[in-house]
Amino acid sequence: MRRPPQDLAFPLRIGLKQRNLEDLPGHLLAVSDPSSPTYGRHWPPERVVEAFSPSSHAVNSVKRWLVDSGIQESRIRLRTNKAWLDVHNATVREVEKLLRAEYQVLKRENGEETIGCHSYQLPVDVGEHVDFIIPTVQHSLTVSDAPLQRRDDSRYKSNIRRQPQGSADFRRCHEAMTPDCLRALYNITYRPKTPAANNSFAVVNFHPNTYLQSDLDLFFENFSPSLVGSSPTFVSIDGGTLNATAETGKVTFLKVGDQTFSGPFGAVSFNEWLDAVDGSYCTSDGGDDLNFDPQFPDPIPIPGAFNDHSCGNIRPPNVISVSRGDEEGRLTELYSRRQCNEYAKLGLMGVTVIYGSGNTGTAGATRGYCMDENGTVSPNGTLFNPAWPGSCPWITSVGGTQLRANSTVFDQNPEEVTSMDLTMGFFTSAGGGFSRRFPTPAYQNRAVQGYLKQLTRTDPGKFKVFNSHGRGYPDISVISNRYVSAESGALVNSSGVSGSSPVLGAMISLINDARLSKGKGPVGFINPALYSSGFTPAFRDIVVGTNTGCKGLQGEWFGGFAAMPGWDPASGLGTPNFDSLLKKWLELP
Repeated sequence: MRRPPQDLAFPLRIGLKQRNLEDLPGHLLAVSDPSSPTYGRHWPPERVVEAFSPSSHAVNSVKRWLVDSGIQESRIRLRTNKAWLDVHNATVREVEKLLRAEYQVLKRENGEETIGCHSYQLPVDVGEHVDFIIPTVQHSLTVSDAPLQRRDDSRYKSNIRRQPQGSADFRRCHEAMTPDCLRALYNITYRPKTPAANNSFAVVNFHPNTYLQSDLDLFFENFSPSLVGSSPTFVSIDGGTLNATAETGKVTFLKVGDQTFSGPFGAVSFNEWLDAVDGSYCTSDGGDDLNFDPQFPDPIPIPGAFNDHSCGNIRPPNVISVSRGDEEGRLTELYSRRQCNEYAKLGLMGVTVIYGSGNTGTAGATRGYCMDENGTVSPNGTLFNPAWPGSCPWITSVGGTQLRANSTVFDQNPEEVTSMDLTMGFFTSAGGGFSRRFPTPAYQNRAVQGYLKQLTRTDPGKFKVFNSHGRGYPDISVISNRYVSAESGALVNSSGVSGSSPVLGAMISLINDARLSKGKGPVGFINPALYSSGFTPAFRDIVVGTNTGCKGLQGEWFGGFAAMPGWDPASGLGTPNFDSLLKKWLELP
């Protein structure tokens, strides 16, 4: 670290506290709870912005403080929805005096230099109106959910044989989870009826991962010949690009190009796609934090990092699936809460947001580390380390299962919690646990309390390593083992909840199709319905398996959460019976 020049100028952004956020959960449940008389009456974006924008008093109080502190009024700009105040060309000297802070030049993991401080102070009558100021307290964000893992040895690839048209070998689903296997396993018999223009499902992907049309065609040739030559609607966010040559990639609708910085698996800011689908959340109007999110123009000269900032230019799809994740503790609490509120707003607008729960059990999403007693992530940690955004109560978190030994997709109870050694230096275990920041939401309380009562009888010592009052995740599970995928011209196996999330998203999209065909709206935020008693028969309860815990002081894994009857933090509510879910949602208004 070093001190920056005192006359260095930069944009200072002040995030104002939004109004009525205490009412947001109630409004969301009113349109999402099947027992509510206003179920399905989702809000238009304009109403959402109007309901939660900061008050005029908050805006004027902070603006007056800036002027009284010597900032010329001509340099202060209020953004469109009044959520942010910008100070143009603020100098280090001005800001240090304003915030009683000492700025440093800080280096991110990719070598990029930025400025920040370790602490700052605000007058009490100003602080009550401010969420946070950027740039100030410096943090780094890396991609923390490994991409779909695949074995590269030829023996493993040779297990995937080309499938003759019109045939389906269900005996081999434990080796190769094909679309036919998924349809049989989850009783998916519905075929779309609604014109594609009236329904939408997006898979968010991040630079440099993308798809190759030749790989799509290879997959379709083997499993859905009528789709050869077709492709998803590609939407670029902040300069995302498609691959033209054979490189590892994944199918995407929303491709995010700009990055915060590169880590072992690239880099990602969840806020970039929030910006694109909700203009009220952009830095200009909403929730970005330059400590986490890209600056524009992007200072990193890499493909996929361009000068354009996608802001509200993409209509929110009905269903959004994201297969990346992070650790709850790596983000500041204010930052994670503000982002979680934005997921709630998307739900209020009728959007289903789905995230994979992670592949490292109860440990950290990046390195498989837990936390020590002071909350620091450590290879010797013994306290469970919750995932993000799975710990946000306003998204749907999807865990992973695998077929049990000697079982078939037609058996009554063929699945167990995923905990599998790929023998190539990667161990995958279904992510699950409890938030340390967000309390158990009302819609989940009965299910979580039922689990905690069982745990009290079977493993009472476990209570010391997690927050039993937190939001539990996952909400539901889907097979995460041995997916067949096409990568770089070959059919290979892939494992991880990066596959589970879009499979559930596809199911919800089919349900939306059926509802739209009957003049109804999309299901939106699905958790209150999933946890309601009427939906219980629509799940296959998973009662076998355990996700991993922590490496602990001796560097050895010790136990995570075991699957139990009912909801549990290893498998959620269980795996879906699609036709039962479809019937339940068609009964709702």
